[in-house]
Amino acid sequence: MKAMRTRLAACRRGVSLTEFALIAPVLCLLVMGSFDVGNAIQQSLQLEAAARAGAQYAFSRPADSVGITAAIRANLPGWSDISVPDPAMACRCDDGATVSCHGGACAMGTPATYLSIRVSRPFSASTPLAAAVLPAQTLTGHVELRLR
Repeated sequence: MKAMRTRLAACRRGVSLTEFALIAPVLCLLVMGSFDVGNAIQQSLQLEAAARAGAQYAFSRPADSVGITAAIRANLPGWSDISVPDPAMACRCDDGATVSCHGGACAMGTPATYLSIRVSRPFSASTPLAAAVLPAQTLTGHVELRLR
């Protein structure tokens, strides 16, 4: 009996399986978390590119908010859950002070007109395990262009 106990104590079979069973959940959490973070970054880049497409359209027609929205949506085919608010126009002086676009004056020079274009989309993690660590959030693409 003592010889059998000595043989079992010296046996190393199954140790790596036990170690893998302890590490596998942590490894899965890290892999799925990095997949979700990468997916969120990729979607953010697509939203930025769509906002830039809207800005390119806005250079020729800054008052056409329907056309700007259409240009943004054309760059995001299949994305039905995006939110595109109307572009916001603002006038600012060289020192950063905001003035009225209708008759506003700056201390030095004339105010410049800026158009702000935003597009956003909700994002949630793809697996329940990663969702427990990564909260649901809204991804946003934003471009501000100077018209004159």
